[in-house]
Amino acid sequence: MKRFKAAVLKADFSLFSISGIALVCMMGITLVDVTMRSIGRPIVGSVELISFLGAIAIGFAVPYTTWTKGHILVDFVLEKLSPKSRRILLALTRSAGIMLFLLAGYNFILYGMDLMRSNQISGAFKLPLYPIAFGLAISCFMQVATLFCDLVNVVYGEKHE
Repeated sequence: MKRFKAAVLKADFSLFSISGIALVCMMGITLVDVTMRSIGRPIVGSVELISFLGAIAIGFAVPYTTWTKGHILVDFVLEKLSPKSRRILLALTRSAGIMLFLLAGYNFILYGMDLMRSNQISGAFKLPLYPIAFGLAISCFMQVATLFCDLVNVVYGEKHE
């Protein structure tokens, strides 16, 4: 299980790194677009690029943020529970998350296949749309693996290594 957890962490961090690169690119494109707009030469398709990069930045950051417990946690209810009840509730929420992200990943695959079949492309740059859907499916499945690792930690009372 340690090797599996290490592989999940490495893959999560890789997606997180790609997310960071996408965010830096978004900032750069926005800076250049605003600057060029002031001289009357905006970047054609900048909104399209920002949209693609935004999907990558947000979607790819989710698994690593979950791994590092970087999400907002409202735990005032958990604090009032006994340790056993807390573990049961945490296990139930992790299991529900696994089911939710399995469903989301599956639907992203179906959506990506529809986009590929219908040859959907973006307006300005004529880029295919399906890679974004498939990338988000990968991120969803990595979130499933991350939540599974967290579920194992909750069930066995372990901490992340």
